[in-house]
Amino acid sequence: MKKILMLFTCLFAFSTMIFAQESDTKEIPIAGATYDNEQFEAEKTKTEIIIPENQHTTDSTATVRIEYMPMYDEIRIYYECMYVTYDKGEAMNTVLACLEDFQLEHKYFRYRYLRDDKERFFKDDRGRRKAQYISHLQFER
Repeated sequence: MKKILMLFTCLFAFSTMIFAQESDTKEIPIAGATYDNEQFEAEKTKTEIIIPENQHTTDSTATVRIEYMPMYDEIRIYYECMYVTYDKGEAMNTVLACLEDFQLEHKYFRYRYLRDDKERFFKDDRGRRKAQYISHLQFER
């Protein structure tokens, strides 16, 4: 009985050693493609800066900028204008209109907020007072 138990233990150890070999590169399938570690890390940290063509603003000093992380389907959208002309309601409406355009363009079905929206007031490098409205969202397909 001890010999049979010892035989099974040796066979198990041998089969474990055969199938537990290390590989040099890890291939991770993402949307039908394979990447090695360097490509995966580069894709993971890639952020696209998008300036919408139609910014839906009535304020002439306002600009909208979108930071899109395709690996995580996350975006940060920034509405920035002069402090004097800042209106929170207009900023929210502009951001929502740009989100709808982005959603249709990239074929997403819905989104959810990852954090509450933020307002930030600061002076730029030329000493002008500015206001910024920031939203952080994640889209779902």
